[in-house]
Amino acid sequence: MTNERIDWRPHLYEIVIAVNFFIILALTIRNTQSVILTLPYTLLAGGGSMLIQAAIGIVARLLIGYVRGNWRDYLAVIRKPAWIVESLRVLLGATLLLHVYSWIKIAIPLLHPRLFDQQLWDLDRAIFFGISPNIFFLNLFSNHAVLRAIDVTYGNIFVAGLSIAISFFLSEPSKRLRVAFITGHVFLWLAGAWLYMLFPSLGPAFRFPDVWLPYGAEFPTTQRLQALLWMNYSNVLRINQPGADERPINIVLGVAAFPSMHVAFQTFIFLWFRRLWKGGEVLFGIFVFVISLGAVVTGWHYFIDVLAGGLLAWIVWAVTSRRYNVIRETHLRAIV
Repeated sequence: MTNERIDWRPHLYEIVIAVNFFIILALTIRNTQSVILTLPYTLLAGGGSMLIQAAIGIVARLLIGYVRGNWRDYLAVIRKPAWIVESLRVLLGATLLLHVYSWIKIAIPLLHPRLFDQQLWDLDRAIFFGISPNIFFLNLFSNHAVLRAIDVTYGNIFVAGLSIAISFFLSEPSKRLRVAFITGHVFLWLAGAWLYMLFPSLGPAFRFPDVWLPYGAEFPTTQRLQALLWMNYSNVLRINQPGADERPINIVLGVAAFPSMHVAFQTFIFLWFRRLWKGGEVLFGIFVFVISLGAVVTGWHYFIDVLAGGLLAWIVWAVTSRRYNVIRETHLRAIV
């Protein structure tokens, strides 16, 4: 399952991350040096979190293997130096990706301040025959209990999906599958980040707040988080002004709408699990539906953002799965 010989040649995903890091560093260096200054924190906090999730995945696979009677086979693989080294490379790559993606998103108002919210709103209405899908679905699910459920589940489902995916693939015994996944993962998030930069938008709740302000009782979690993002966005706009250091920037609180990377990521994992794990396929199929609906109802995204996110996920999955022969190698195989 894993070659014992350690291969030190750079992977495509490592090269792509490095290139994008230096691009965003070069683009932002005149405004701020924070791309470098915040890197240690990302490595510590982001890398530490993913390491814990990887450990959870390993323990889960060992327990499943214990029940099935093949846990020693899995343990024999993950004890090999080649697997450990490859794991550290994937972990480092995923952490650096988080840093680069976050800074591309954060830097949007500094590098491309024009906003396309009105165009996206109008495009949504054109698709829905003159009706805004945000307003349509908000009215359709206007029951207080339903809106509260959407408010609670939207963010939690994304975090849960992210944690499950990280645990699953960082603990994966097959080098081919891990490299294929992290490569697709990198292209997915960086393509989404540069689409953010190409078509900057805040999202309907920020651009058309009058629609959602009356729903404060239904969306307390969402509106509290949106307030934090708006404060962070304002700090980015004032990054060159005196006293900017007193207004710290949180790099994971970037504001951008097109495409919806929440939908893209859940769809990407759904497509992976169609080949690897039947239970995961069902779970992430539900996640995709709930995230897509919640993105529109809460005002995080326009409907076109959801469509673009799903399409982006399918394109990246189709290319990487064929490039690494994932479809030929896997079909609902055992988790361990």
